[in-house]
Amino acid sequence: MKRNSTMDRRIEQLRRTLTLGDPADRPAPGTLTREAAVLVPLLERKGDLSVVYIRRSDHVESHRGQVAFPGGRVDPADRTLLDTALREAREEVGLEPEWVDVLGGFSTMSTLTSAMAVAPFVGLVTREVTFTPDPIEVAEVFEVPLAALSDRRYRGSYEWKRDGAPSSSYPAILYGGQTIWGLTLRITERLLEIMDVA
Repeated sequence: MKRNSTMDRRIEQLRRTLTLGDPADRPAPGTLTREAAVLVPLLERKGDLSVVYIRRSDHVESHRGQVAFPGGRVDPADRTLLDTALREAREEVGLEPEWVDVLGGFSTMSTLTSAMAVAPFVGLVTREVTFTPDPIEVAEVFEVPLAALSDRRYRGSYEWKRDGAPSSSYPAILYGGQTIWGLTLRITERLLEIMDVA
């Protein structure tokens, strides 16, 4: 597919802005048990970009039913946080590492609900792919165009209640029946900011 100049500019802006190494030195194995990494996959669609998300299944240990990016906790065999993100994307949605042009990573962020340190990486999917979600971990794979992510009409709030405490309201993107909030929203907003589409 032929790219347009706007899409090329956005991709190159990401490549220039994001760091190619791990966003932080990885602690020695065993010294940080709540370390994870995610991949933010970008797809070329009709001359523009879409972002791929997953909705986590109701069978996983944490963040059940929430919208997220493919990813998970560091495995002792992972040499880097990027290795973790790519391995998890393969395991969760069938995205092979060699199909991804890694543009770089953001600074490590923490989840609101579990205080887990998460390293986000952005990658352009370089071929047509049919995602194959692992049904144990992933209920659904979906994509959202950049134009929709930056459209204020899809902005709203999400009421989250934890362990019987009063519910709290958080900013959210509400699109196609999905609710993007928390860390996933913060990563999305940073992505939009870098590409100048926020």
